[in-house]
Amino acid sequence: MGMPQDHVDATALIARALAPYEERPAAEGVAALIGDLIACGQKLHGALTGTPSRQRPAGAFEALAEWEYFTAVGPLGSGPHANWNHARGLARIIRQLMRALEHAAEASTP
Repeated sequence: MGMPQDHVDATALIARALAPYEERPAAEGVAALIGDLIACGQKLHGALTGTPSRQRPAGAFEALAEWEYFTAVGPLGSGPHANWNHARGLARIIRQLMRALEHAAEASTP
């Protein structure tokens, strides 16, 4: 069985956001990437919050709180560097959300 498409999409977004600084897209590309990261992260956040608390690994609670903070506050500072850093932060949190969902799925498997 292959990886679910959401997992593949999230992995590709993470790779784009965590690319070396020299590969950073133009401001419009960073803005689009942030939009894609937020849409992806919201799906993962919803899936993880829909998982019973007892099945969530310890790191899930921190990842959920961090996601809520990052999406509420937005980029710190102004300009393209602030947006790029925000995209990278979102990508790291998405990676944590994915891991938490993977661990929750493993814990629920008999």
